[in-house]
Amino acid sequence: HPVSCKTNNTLSMTLKDSILTDIKGRVGSIVANRQFQFDGPPPQAGAIYAAGWSISNDGNLAIGNTTVFYQCLSGNFYNLYDEVIGNQCEPVYLKVVDLVDC
Repeated sequence: HPVSCKTNNTLSMTLKDSILTDIKGRVGSIVANRQFQFDGPPPQAGAIYAAGWSISNDGNLAIGNTTVFYQCLSGNFYNLYDEVIGNQCEPVYLKVVDLVDC
């Protein structure tokens, strides 16, 4: 995997047995409104996907067979979704990198 410097603002995730967790132990999931977020554990009630995460052959984060996510503008920041939820969305790929102290 490519390498990137770890900072206080870096989202650090661990993938184990198709479950994605962040540094606080919260579970990565696609919730009912299709947003990619971390909750719990357990994942938010009604989550569509809380397992099934993997790394694609080209090094991108995948949920099921999908490696395309959508960054959707919400005010002055973006939320991530697994499908288009409006005209403010653009496709993105989430490249998996190893984080190191620099």
